[in-house]
Amino acid sequence: MIELDEIDKRIIQLLKQNSRLSFSELARQFGFSDVAIRKRVEKLVERGVIKRFTCEINYAKLGRPVSAFVFVKTRADRTNDVLEALKAIPDVEQIYQVMGDYDIIIKTNVPDIPSLKELTDEKIAGIHGVLEVKPSIIFSQV
Repeated sequence: MIELDEIDKRIIQLLKQNSRLSFSELARQFGFSDVAIRKRVEKLVERGVIKRFTCEINYAKLGRPVSAFVFVKTRADRTNDVLEALKAIPDVEQIYQVMGDYDIIIKTNVPDIPSLKELTDEKIAGIHGVLEVKPSIIFSQV
């Protein structure tokens, strides 16, 4: 486990909220130099604490306002095959292999409810090895 001080923890929190914050902007918030902040961020990356910098997409602006998690139960001997098949479905945004009541959780963004129904009832349920598909529409992100 990697130990982080309060400054590193706060840097991570700020970058989680906005990964485009410049070293100058971060430095102003801490009263440090740009170089000191850059070194801290680089060290977090080198140590593997920060894996990548990313952006959050407003899918509603792209005509895909319905967000949902889809819970998938598979035959134990077919889970890897199901995971591979899911990667090929364009509406599947994220795939998580989990342990619990379900084997896979998918995050999707689709244009409307009929599209979600088609995704779950036809595309996902139709994959060999899928036993159960349960969608859950996201109302808001907190």
